[in-house]
This record gives sequence, structure tokens and C-alpha cells, in this order.
Amino acid sequence: MRLALWVPVLATPLAHAGPIEDFNQGKNAYLYGDFNAVVSTLTPLIDPNIQLTDPEDLARAYELLGLSHFYLDQRDDARRIFKRLVLFRPETRLNPVLVPPPAVAFYEAVRASLADDIARERAALERRRREEAERLRRANQVIIEIETRRPSRLAAVLPFGAGQFQNDDPVLGGLFLGTELITAGLSVTFFLMAEDLRLTTGRFAREDLDRARSLQTAQLITGGAAATLMVLGAVQALWAFRERVEVGRTTRRPSAPDPGPRGLSPLSFTF
Repeated sequence: MRLALWVPVLATPLAHAGPIEDFNQGKNAYLYGDFNAVVSTLTPLIDPNIQLTDPEDLARAYELLGLSHFYLDQRDDARRIFKRLVLFRPETRLNPVLVPPPAVAFYEAVRASLADDIARERAALERRRREEAERLRRANQVIIEIETRRPSRLAAVLPFGAGQFQNDDPVLGGLFLGTELITAGLSVTFFLMAEDLRLTTGRFAREDLDRARSLQTAQLITGGAAATLMVLGAVQALWAFRERVEVGRTTRRPSAPDPGPRGLSPLSFTF
């Protein structure tokens, strides 16, 4: 006994060729002079949506499709496609060696009619590029805020390194402070020691006279040294004096600018 098994076979449609295959097929049809095939093959690649991603392929598709419409005496369609080509690639020119003069003249007439539109769109594009460049410049800039103070000229002539400390020179300020304190302190000490030798009559005893004179001489020398250092400190502080002194610095970035439109196309016309 035989059993017959029926297995249903599902018919699967052939996979549709991709845009590149259709584009190559349209190019071959143009080479063979089959302009109707060019129109039927390339039109779906640009209408209602553009299927070609390579700009060179898209420009070539416009050119072949426009020429095919022209050769089929479909002037309105040829004009419409050539307009799209010109607006997409304003610099495109037809090769007069490969394209008959009537077709070249027709295309050039379309191109000339769009000269003003292209000029306006290029000006708008340049303006958008400048605005985007300005946004990028502002986004990358750094703002440095410097806090300053105004020193006092009066403080610059004060002794004990006050002027140097005000001028933000602590090393030199410390040097003047130390040397002036030492010399002034020695001068006061020598003065007190000499005065301690005086009698109630205000005079020095004969046996203390030489010592008192030595102490007075040391007092004058150290006092003169202290006064000289004070004068030098004031002169140096005035020489290094600055009208404004930086006391702080803050670095920050400005608030994020409006990023604006992204991915500007070369020319953006509505067809």
C-alpha cells in the first residue's frame, strides 16, 4: 500500500534589486539608447524619495534621466530633472563631446534661468556657515576673570619692607624688614647704653668718657644704616610700584551656545 504525501511549496518572490543595481541597469540602458528603460529604471531612484546615497551617482542619475526625457521629446520633464541637477550640483556641465548640441543648449538655458536662485542660496549657505563657525568659536573659548587691587603709594614709602610686601615681593620685603629692625634696634640699644653711663649731672665720668663716645658713634652708624635702608626700601618700592596687582584668577567657559542646524547640505531647495 502506498501513501502519497503532499508537501505544499510556498512560492517566494525574487528579491528586488537594490538602488545600485537599478542605477547600473539604467546606465546600461542609456548606453544602448533605450531611453524609456532609463526613465522607468532611474525615476524610482529619485522620486518620491531619493534612494542613492552617493552624490556622484545621484548627479549622474539626474543627468541621464534628464537627457533621456529630452531625447524622448518630454521637454517639461527634462527641464524639471535638469533643474534638480543644477540645484544639486550648480557646477555640473554637460560634456559637449558626448552630448548633442541641442541637449547642451537646453541644459545651459535651464542653468542660466536658475542663476539668481543659486546665488541667493549660496549667500544663505555662506551666512549659515559663518554663524556655525561663530558658534563653534564661542563654544571653544575660555573666559579668564582676573581680580585686582590698587596698591597705595603711601604704603610704598613706609619702612620695614611695607612697600615690598605690598608689591608682592615677600623675599625683598623680609630682607628690608630684618635689616632695618636689626640696625634700628642696635642704634636704640647703643643709645640706651650710652645714656646709662651719664651721671645725674648729665655728664659722663672721666673713666666712662671713651666708652660713651664709642657707644654714641656706634649709635650714629647703626642709626644711619637704618635710615639708609629705609630710604632704599622706599625708593625700590616706588620703582617696582604697579597701579594694579593681580590677586586672583578664575577660568571658566561661557554657557553652551545654541548648536544650530546640523548637517548643512550644499544647497537645500524645495522641488
